Amino acid sequence: MESIYNLGFINVAIPAWQMGIYIALVAFFMLMHETRGCLLTTYLFSLYWVYYLYGRDFMAAANGVPSVMTAYVSFGLALAVFSLVALFYEK
Repeated sequence: MESIYNLGFINVAIPAWQMGIYIALVAFFMLMHETRGCLLTTYLFSLYWVYYLYGRDFMAAANGVPSVMTAYVSFGLALAVFSLVALFYEK
């Protein structure tokens, strides 16, 4: 059985200061009992991090067509907006 110490160092591709901001915002919204804020923060940060990590791959796969990136960003923001609208009108 392998020890966890044998795994070595893990390279994290997301900058630590961005993760710190994300954790601080989610903790703040959790302390304030704002589920909507937690979800919106999670949606927006995950959308940004996927773009940050794979944006060049998306553009390479789309052969440099900017409408693909526009569609990615707009559908991601639409998902966040529709989720918040559903939370506001929750019964």
